[in-house]
Amino acid sequence: MVMKVGGGLLGKKIVKTYPPRGDTQLVRLAAVAPFTCTRCGQTKTAKLVAARGDALYCNGCYGRMEASAPEPVADAQSQVPEAEDLAGVVVGELDGGLPHSVVNTGLTVEWKFHVRAEHLLHGTCPVPAEMAGRAASQERFDLTFLRGRRRIRILDEQKGIRLDANGTEPVLTGLTWQSFVLPGTRVSVRWDTWRKLRLAYTPLDEPVVFGGTVVRYAYDPRIMTRELAAFDARVDRVEELVLIALRELGYLDEKGRALLPQEALVRNTVERAQPSERPAEKKIHGAIERLLSRRLLTWEQGSINRAAMLHYPARRGETPVPLLCYAPVLRVAEREDLRDDPSAGYGVSAHRVAGHLMRIGHLGKDASPEAAAAYREDHARAGLAGPHELPRGFTYVREHERGM
Repeated sequence: MVMKVGGGLLGKKIVKTYPPRGDTQLVRLAAVAPFTCTRCGQTKTAKLVAARGDALYCNGCYGRMEASAPEPVADAQSQVPEAEDLAGVVVGELDGGLPHSVVNTGLTVEWKFHVRAEHLLHGTCPVPAEMAGRAASQERFDLTFLRGRRRIRILDEQKGIRLDANGTEPVLTGLTWQSFVLPGTRVSVRWDTWRKLRLAYTPLDEPVVFGGTVVRYAYDPRIMTRELAAFDARVDRVEELVLIALRELGYLDEKGRALLPQEALVRNTVERAQPSERPAEKKIHGAIERLLSRRLLTWEQGSINRAAMLHYPARRGETPVPLLCYAPVLRVAEREDLRDDPSAGYGVSAHRVAGHLMRIGHLGKDASPEAAAAYREDHARAGLAGPHELPRGFTYVREHERGM
């Protein structure tokens, strides 16, 4: 049976469907849902789910199944993807911020995770089943935040943090993330099976500037590209909408580069803009050309398989496709990026964080009136062209100082 938009699966609304491949169909749900993949046997929590009758498959297994399926007989012309196909490519999902590398010794439970915008907005910390199964729900814990590696330093201590095991995934609630924590920051957690937990950040050998934002701690560049939208160059409004769509929806490689076929980028730029400022396709193509001429975008070669899943670099045996690529500039932080401030948090040096957008639309959140007003003011002050309205699905964080 073919599933349709508006239908349901795993108790969630289907918001996008992909063409069935044989008797298997991939769909995107409105919110993440837990399920057990029939093929790999792992418990997954995701929006992309493939179904074949009562069997459910994760996005990765679905792609591998399609890749290993016998190729149909086709002429050379059929290998050229249609524009409509390229506008609807499937992009694999990111690490959802769930615990990984879990080690349970019986006396301690340790895990790692990458901070997501959801954790920052809701004041939560993901917890593995190994801890949730042994600790009582609503139990209170004391947290110590550490700056790890060679010299251990206590950054903060918080008490009375609760464990909530009643939702889809167990989390600690009520904690306050430090102001320097960005989406993508890696956190190592240790629970000694009592009331105390230690959360550690690993400092980089030297601070870097990633896509216009100073970063001091180990991070996942893919998450920073997806959930931060600081720009390392001046762009006009349509160019901004193009870059936001590419960073929000594109295929992300291990360096944080975002890639999409031009057809998909144009379509999504139109669909995701506010109705009052929805640009014409001609203007979007013009913005793309300007971004290419300034080397803010480049052309790269990727490929799609028979399930329309996008891969980069191109894979042997798949259909090659040209991709527009945004590569965030990565450089070592210079003196003007960092400046000493004795009053900075924790008594260490501070750095300037440029005003930036943070994606929250996928969390069902809207920006506050204060954030929208701040964006309008800063956008106008910078002399940027176009409407000074906050893009849909984002909030705005003004330029400020962050302690280390």
